[in-house]
Amino acid sequence: MERTVIVTGAASGIGEATARRFESNGWHVYATDIDDGNLSVGDERLHLDVTDSDEVDEVVGTVVDETGRIDCVVNNAGNPLAGAVEETSVEDARVQFDVNLHGPHRLARAALPYMREQGDGTVINMSSVLGRVSLPGVGTYCASKHSLEALTDALRVEVAPHGVDVVLVEPGGVETGFEEGVAESLDFDGPYGELYRSLERRVENLMTGLLASSPDDVAEKVVAAAETDDPKPRYTVGPVSKPLVASGYLPSKVQDFGRRLLF
Repeated sequence: MERTVIVTGAASGIGEATARRFESNGWHVYATDIDDGNLSVGDERLHLDVTDSDEVDEVVGTVVDETGRIDCVVNNAGNPLAGAVEETSVEDARVQFDVNLHGPHRLARAALPYMREQGDGTVINMSSVLGRVSLPGVGTYCASKHSLEALTDALRVEVAPHGVDVVLVEPGGVETGFEEGVAESLDFDGPYGELYRSLERRVENLMTGLLASSPDDVAEKVVAAAETDDPKPRYTVGPVSKPLVASGYLPSKVQDFGRRLLF
């Protein structure tokens, strides 16, 4: 029986690589994106704004009508807004949370009734090492991923008796081109200009060169989690992910000292 997966944010980067790997492994792939005109992978390519509950329900309904089941959903769509907490408006933060936290919640809620009925399925939420540790200059992004981690940990225990697995994937730096857009959203002439210049350098170092992972590296972990009968709760990806996660166990003052040295 052909397995079915929904991948959000599949027009580029990690989402595109993930949809492509699922395809190569014989899954029936529903690739979705708010920018659906740029979708280049997937057996089916659908428009999906994860902040729109009606669209989420429609996509899930389409998949069930056409295939009769949902074996996996990959909540990959994300909003990478950067900025100091003071300079990030509440409205911009709300939009970011709507994509990064409420979007996965919407899709999981829509898909879970069918997974519970099947007695099988996997929900994979794309987090980040910044869901485990917080860095200056990306406070609301970190907060949205921290929240996603908490939601996922609760969901994993809730649905386990129904045969459904729930997984977090936590990449470090990934070569997706995100670093190119950081400067565009930051005010380098304001009070946090020095922080932003440092942030720009750090992001570039993490997302290019030897410290960076490729989207394919992340996709490999995602598909492996979907295809195993007993996936781990968390999969870190990349050379910087484990050290960053480990740093989260240090005393807060030590962590703050390290952040000041970096930024």
